[in-house]
Amino acid sequence: MNADEFKNKGFMKEAVEKILEFGFEEMQLNRIEALIDENNTPSKKLLEHFGFTREGNLRGHYLVDGIFEDSVLYSLLQSEYKK
Repeated sequence: MNADEFKNKGFMKEAVEKILEFGFEEMQLNRIEALIDENNTPSKKLLEHFGFTREGNLRGHYLVDGIFEDSVLYSLLQSEYKK
């Protein structure tokens, strides 16, 4: 099975919805963070759909094939969470 078969099916939207619900309502977290590659447009759109705010870049954050790459940090606060 090819990973592309699972794209654009709404699985991640459903998963993030449940993660936010559990984190904010059950665990009473104040903040949930997400780190993504700056070129990952689908993840960026997903996070923005849920109201996440881009906070900035983490330079040289992770190693891929011997090259350090940046991550983009997004966060959502409990006060911003809309069920």
